[in-house]
Amino acid sequence: MIRPRLVLRIYLIGLAQVAALAGALWLVRPGPPGPPRRGPGEGFVRIAVEHLVQSTPDAAQLGNRLRELRDQSGAEVTILDSQGRTVASSATGAPRARGVSTVELSNGRALVWMPPPPRPEREQSAGRAVLPIALVLGLVGISAVLTTVWLGRPLAKLSQAARDLGAGKLTARADLRRNDELGDVAVAFDEMAERIGHLVRAQRELLANVSHELRTPLARIRVALDLAAEGDAEQAAASLGEIASDLAELERLVGDVLTAARLELSSDVAAPPQPPIRCERIEARELLDEAATRFRATHPAHQLVIDAGGLDARLDADRMLLRRVLDNLLDNAAKHSESSTPVTLAARVDEQKLWIEVRDQGRGIAPDDLRNLFTPFFRADRSRARQTGGLGLGLLLARRIVEAHRGSLEIESAPQRGTVARVRVPLAA
Repeated sequence: MIRPRLVLRIYLIGLAQVAALAGALWLVRPGPPGPPRRGPGEGFVRIAVEHLVQSTPDAAQLGNRLRELRDQSGAEVTILDSQGRTVASSATGAPRARGVSTVELSNGRALVWMPPPPRPEREQSAGRAVLPIALVLGLVGISAVLTTVWLGRPLAKLSQAARDLGAGKLTARADLRRNDELGDVAVAFDEMAERIGHLVRAQRELLANVSHELRTPLARIRVALDLAAEGDAEQAAASLGEIASDLAELERLVGDVLTAARLELSSDVAAPPQPPIRCERIEARELLDEAATRFRATHPAHQLVIDAGGLDARLDADRMLLRRVLDNLLDNAAKHSESSTPVTLAARVDEQKLWIEVRDQGRGIAPDDLRNLFTPFFRADRSRARQTGGLGLGLLLARRIVEAHRGSLEIESAPQRGTVARVRVPLAA
């Protein structure tokens, strides 16, 4: 199961933002309501000042009484005589310049400053909330920018790689190394681009191979026709055998290309890449004998050994398609082995299946090439000699045909140790 790493990260970012906002609201929460505090009014202070001045003639004692009044009411009072000199005062620091009222006395005046009334609790909470909320909004904005960069850059790189690939740049790759879904998408894109590039290169190689393979037989046929047109009947007659061989080669090439098209080798999985088969009841021994006869006629210099003693089995299969499989395997064995070494065609019945093996003692196949044998248009022998030429479709077609019969085809080989092609198909019910 794929873990939703990207979704989890985005969820955690959102969760962190919510947590930050909740913390800010907790910091600015209002405290528990206390009893309402209502200080004495200005009128009470005026009366108290007049009483203190009349009842306390001593200046020092009057100052102490004024300070007691300040502690009780918060009012700061300064007593001035008729000449404006300070008699007593409870003011702290410099005299207040604003919010001061005057109380006229019999022998002077009093300057009274009342503290402003306290702001409501709601206004205090709003004032305390401004800075934390601004901080949270800033953090949310920064995290949003970082998230956008974190997601936007890889997406932009992926989109640019897709545009480059669509424009025909087969080397375009995303090259993203991330441990999340974006990384998975990038890896899948790179794998897709690699397969597309391989397929395009294989198709180009197919065109080159077809051009090469068709050029030689067509040239030989043209030479023979020119000789016949010039009236040299003997040379024209001598070329008839080569023309027949060249025509057979052309038929094989065209047949491979047409069969490849029928099997939809473009890897379009929307349509099953299995050829239509026309099953009939056939004898396994008869199928092997026909294949041996064709091999000996085509490769007279090679020795064919048949190891199918007492074989008595029947198949429900398409005779022509299975014939193509055996011809291809035997033809490959002859092409990639010396004529002095035998080719073996063996068959046996085991587990309700017919096992057919084609063995040669040729130069074998390298391990790296062995993994790509069933890749379209791949050829283990890169040379373009006519005796080992081809389009790299034969083994793939053979495998598709065997799989269409609910069987399997395996190749075992090692350099300088020969090759074994093993076919398994179910017997008739």
